[in-house]
Amino acid sequence: MPDFKGYLSDLGGPSANMYGMHGRNLNACEKCRRPSCIHPQICPNLDTNHSKLLDIYHAVDALPGIKRSFIGSGVRYDLLLYRSKDEAANQAAQQYTRELITRHVSGRLKVAPEHTSDNVLRLMRKPSFQQFYEFKRIFDRINREEGLNQQIIPYFISSHPGCHEADMAELAVITKQLDFHLEQVQDFTPTPMTNATETWYTGYDPYTLEQVFSAKTPREKLAQRQYFFWYKPEERRSIEQSLRRIGRPDLIARLYNGIQPAPSSPKPKPNHNENHRTKPDRKESPEGKRGRNRRHR
Repeated sequence: MPDFKGYLSDLGGPSANMYGMHGRNLNACEKCRRPSCIHPQICPNLDTNHSKLLDIYHAVDALPGIKRSFIGSGVRYDLLLYRSKDEAANQAAQQYTRELITRHVSGRLKVAPEHTSDNVLRLMRKPSFQQFYEFKRIFDRINREEGLNQQIIPYFISSHPGCHEADMAELAVITKQLDFHLEQVQDFTPTPMTNATETWYTGYDPYTLEQVFSAKTPREKLAQRQYFFWYKPEERRSIEQSLRRIGRPDLIARLYNGIQPAPSSPKPKPNHNENHRTKPDRKESPEGKRGRNRRHR
């Protein structure tokens, strides 16, 4: 590969830091009826040790011709923050966090909090947004200690089952406070064989039979999606109108306090110059045409 420069763009993938994780007691796993090992809390039987993954990173970086390897996405920060009774696993998680930030980020680390509402995150089977705050503090601290200037790029989703327009409005306010202008965003798309799609289709959580709202019409989905882009001047008027409609005008000041609205485009001025008036066309009669033609023979 003569064109290869020595840089691996993504050594990760979905759930990039779950490599090699499994139950410590497999007999207990076979009898377990929990739908998830990591939600609503990380199972204490789950071996969350990151040592095997660190060994892979070190082995790849030691290969001839490899200058840097990067983790493009897929990091579960809840697993990095988890503290188990196994102190070796805790130390490996801390080591992984530092090595990830200092050696495997190409300037921007993509993570997926997906939402800020705890109720929506519960239906997504994702950790509370408070854990994102905690991970960001660690990320910023390590960057300061190492003299780095890197960014976290969060991924969010709108119109997920359980998400109301007010939840998206709150998301806009929270991400503004974090100084994010969102780029990695998506509107929920039903995907076969997923719990979220079953909830979207039936209107009920299949595990609790709780009735769950889902935005389905184009108008409902666009009303949620617009809040991702609160910082765009062309979206401001629609967002302000929507906040008044849903009874949350209090969020207008929190979004736009100190931000002047974009000036409207000036309307073209009418031309009042009498010298430029045009006379209306008059149709000429057939007799007039024949007379004019005779005069020019």
